Amino acid sequence: MHKDQEMTTPQAPQGTPVEPGHSLGQPEGAGPRPAAAVQGSWRNVLKQTPLHHSVDAVQYGVAVFLLIIAVVVLIRTAINFLSTQSSYPQSLISAIDGVLIVIIVVDVLRTVLTHFEGSGFPLRPFLIIGIISAVRDILSVSARLALQGPVSGAGFERSAIELGVSSAVALALSVALVLTRASEVTTTAEE
Repeated sequence: MHKDQEMTTPQAPQGTPVEPGHSLGQPEGAGPRPAAAVQGSWRNVLKQTPLHHSVDAVQYGVAVFLLIIAVVVLIRTAINFLSTQSSYPQSLISAIDGVLIVIIVVDVLRTVLTHFEGSGFPLRPFLIIGIISAVRDILSVSARLALQGPVSGAGFERSAIELGVSSAVALALSVALVLTRASEVTTTAEE
């Protein structure tokens, strides 16, 4: 090409749609494509494999099973609470325990569903599940101590250790939850 000749890029007639990444001067598929377009198409190919569909089917099966478990536990907890002939404090403690289990199962289900949306595995729901589990253990030990009456010796030591460990776990997970929220606020502020 001579110095006095100018290189011009062909332009599409006005109103003609042009696909992103397509050069008008080159035939379709010729020339380098942007890396994002190649990567996006590879992801689409991977999404169409039988293995991916199998993994999705198993994950949806897990989600449905968790939902069934939560519903069954909630119904059984309500039936047991309303029809129990035992003492009121014991049936109340069992009902609270059942409801806390349902909350834990629903949080696990929510985490699985979040993974389906492509957000990865978020940390906060696992921390919340751990806190609820620790509180459930604290309530169980407290209820057992209240219903058994005076406890001494090895039984008291075991209960005290259980309460201490569960309290430490709940506290540590609460601190971790606060730290993750603080780091998210800092990250959002920097953007």
